[in-house]
Amino acid sequence: MTTSVADVKAGTVHAAVEIAAPPAAVFRALTDPQELETWWGHPEMYRTHDYKIDLRVGGKWSAKATGGGQESEVRGEYLVVDPPRLLECSWEPSWDQYRRTIVRYTLEPILSGTRLTVFHRGFAGEADCKDHAEGWERVLEWLQRYLVGARKTAVS
Repeated sequence: MTTSVADVKAGTVHAAVEIAAPPAAVFRALTDPQELETWWGHPEMYRTHDYKIDLRVGGKWSAKATGGGQESEVRGEYLVVDPPRLLECSWEPSWDQYRRTIVRYTLEPILSGTRLTVFHRGFAGEADCKDHAEGWERVLEWLQRYLVGARKTAVS
């Protein structure tokens, strides 16, 4: 089950999902360009591509997304890199004039695999905060489907 809640007064989004995969696999899916291109997006919405990732504190990252006849970009910098437990980066989307917010991914081992929590902070507007809460719910569902499917394929 995926949850995502916007706290518009605080300008934050808190999202979580439990995934039947070990933390190392979840961390890799969040940081490997080929894996990200495989799961982040949906053909009827948008697809992500052209990931550039320098996975170290201070390293830069970027990705493009194409959908609805338009292309956008998200970029940022890694602030914390502690595999497979913690990843924090800035999030600077072109559709918001590259306004900087911060995304923190916390990966916790649980009996069934991994509990992934996303804390996204720094939203200035209510609509932007609510839109990102909806977006994170979709993204975490895509990630969960990808990793569960990948594990089933590996076991078969």
